[in-house]
Amino acid sequence: MTNYIYLDYNATTPVDSAVLDGMNPWFSAQFWNAASSHRGGMTAAEAVSSARDQVASLLGSRAGEIIWTSGATEANNLAIKGVVELASPTRSRVITFATEHKAVLDVVAWIGEQGHPTSVLGVNEDGAPDLEALRVELLKGDTALVSVMAANNETGILVDLGEIARLAHEGGAQFHTDATQAVGKLSINVEEQGIDLLSMSAHKIYGPKGIGALFVSRKSDVASQVHGGGHERGMRSGTLNVPSIVGFGLAAELAAASIESELPRQARLVATFLEFLENQLGDGSFAINTQSARRLTNTVNLWFEGADADAVMANSQNIAISSGSACTALVPAPSHVLTAMGFDTQKASECLRISVGRPTTETDVELAAESIATAVRRVRELMA
Repeated sequence: MTNYIYLDYNATTPVDSAVLDGMNPWFSAQFWNAASSHRGGMTAAEAVSSARDQVASLLGSRAGEIIWTSGATEANNLAIKGVVELASPTRSRVITFATEHKAVLDVVAWIGEQGHPTSVLGVNEDGAPDLEALRVELLKGDTALVSVMAANNETGILVDLGEIARLAHEGGAQFHTDATQAVGKLSINVEEQGIDLLSMSAHKIYGPKGIGALFVSRKSDVASQVHGGGHERGMRSGTLNVPSIVGFGLAAELAAASIESELPRQARLVATFLEFLENQLGDGSFAINTQSARRLTNTVNLWFEGADADAVMANSQNIAISSGSACTALVPAPSHVLTAMGFDTQKASECLRISVGRPTTETDVELAAESIATAVRRVRELMA
């Protein structure tokens, strides 16, 4: 689209041209099934193996610990349901936090409906997990799994994965993290941080949609939720999506190579955006949510008091921003993340998320700040 400025990279990213070029042959000329024993099948299997190495390298894991899925949602389902299914009846509790993605919260709710104990704990005003509440809950001695996202998709807040993993292990539980927003945006090492299971998705790191992965530590195991054929160490059956797996591997390799340069660049873009926005609207005309917490460098969540977020988006011409998670955007309710942080319904409905990405330029953020400021002024005048 002409003059369209995209600042919603936490929702999805464009497929990198190098990734697309690498995928193309596997749709047609090299169309083979990676499970076939002939030469073509073995060639496809080698490509899958190479991609597994690339994704594992991004996480600091072994290649054999990467299980392909259709995306992070399936990976979350496989991790949580798979651990509980193998757990002892006296140790099947799942603990998570109220600001998790619905792909975790809804799975935990389903686990509870099956008769297993669950705990959804609170967070502080910045959205940080209440670790004291976690310690107390783990003292019950019946927890199989603690699941905490590495970086919040709406606020960008980061958690101390190593500390939460340590607490989980001390309580006799495994630790799972939905790292969909963190992978490719900061360094992760599953070995050093003590992570047992990790979910991720290719389309958040400039790879294709419809492909994801679950890291399953060699010390862990999950019960398959998709049966038939015994693929992926028996954890996830189904003919492998070779083109997308190849694309995922290439995207992971590119992400690993760009982290060091992209982190400071994107931080500067966000700072420039905020500076221009303040120049347009005036000092104190908006607030940065979770300002005192560690956040993803590409993400900022803002409160525009007196300006409904949906109305601001409708009036921000040719600017793609978000008022919450793309996965719940069609649900007419305030962000569950912000309400869990103590925001009332009105305040939560006046917040917007801006997330920059690799293609974002300084001109993009300057023009976006001007457009959003104009929209906020217009909406405030109408609402007043």
